[in-house]
Amino acid sequence: MRCLLLPGMDGTGALLSDFAAALAPQFRPEVVAYPRDAAWGYDPLTDYVRARLPRDQPFVLLGESFSGPIAIRIAASRPDGLRGLVLCASFARAPSPPGWRLPASWLGRIGAVLPIGRLPTRLTAAAMLGAWASEEWLTRTREVLATLDPAAIRARMHAGSTAEETAALARVACPLLYLRGRRDRLVSRHSWEHIRAILPLANYVELDGPHFLLQAKAVEAADAIKRAFAI
Repeated sequence: MRCLLLPGMDGTGALLSDFAAALAPQFRPEVVAYPRDAAWGYDPLTDYVRARLPRDQPFVLLGESFSGPIAIRIAASRPDGLRGLVLCASFARAPSPPGWRLPASWLGRIGAVLPIGRLPTRLTAAAMLGAWASEEWLTRTREVLATLDPAAIRARMHAGSTAEETAALARVACPLLYLRGRRDRLVSRHSWEHIRAILPLANYVELDGPHFLLQAKAVEAADAIKRAFAI
């Protein structure tokens, strides 16, 4: 069965190679990389992904972090062949970090003024990987950050900080698996609790990992997906 992987905020999918390898051979992973220089929000990105859905083949759709709302929108339309939806460290409604007390929309405002192209790699890696920020992951993260267009990242930060896909989530009919890192510093547990309130039958797996769960816990996350969908 195919597994369509929608990457997080970076949009490249370059940090998903270990996870994709762990899915094989039971799944045939395919990363949908977003245009690097397109400052798109969720509407054009959803159209972009929809045009790349498998035709006449069963597949599982995975939305990592920022891409969760896109995956939810597509699953809500119930495309032919969709067998399951996976949301990893993601959300249906604009998320907040643990302990954040301001409206989620403030994160988009902060993103609008951040010097995105000049942020230290160690600072970004600390937020995304925490204790799993090894030298290897620092190098890989630095290489990806160097390719990003700040305007595209700001557009994605704004989209994520204003996301509201509760109505679409309620129309999702396929099985849903939510993967969460116990030490996620960016998306609090409230995002999962909101999803569970809308879809009480959703499956939940928590791993001892950071926001970059598919990177730090690639094998464990892949195994959870295989178990959820009996592969």
